[in-house]
Amino acid sequence: MNIIINQPEIIIPSQPLFPPPITQDQLETYNTRTNGKFQRTPTAFIIYKIAYRQRLIADNNLPPAHVFSHMASVSYEREPRHVKAAYVNLSTLLRSGR
Repeated sequence: MNIIINQPEIIIPSQPLFPPPITQDQLETYNTRTNGKFQRTPTAFIIYKIAYRQRLIADNNLPPAHVFSHMASVSYEREPRHVKAAYVNLSTLLRSGR
C-alpha cells in the first residue's frame, strides 16, 4: 500500500527573514526560567520559526499549525549559510546572557 502525502506549497513571506527581524529582548520571553536561571534557550531553528510565523501573521497568510511546521522546516533548509549563521548568532547571544 502506497501512501501519498501532498507536499504543501511553501509560502514566501513578503519581507525577507534576513537579517533576523526579531530582537534579543523579544526572544527573552521564549526562555524558560527555574529559580531565576534560564533552563532552555531557543535554538537557531526555533528563532527562525518564530520570525517566519510572525511574518506570515503580518501578511495574513498563516496556514494551519501542522502545515506551518513543515513549511518552516523546508524554508529553513533552503536558506543560505549566512542566513542560518545569523540565527545561530542570535541563539548564542541569548544563551550567553548578553
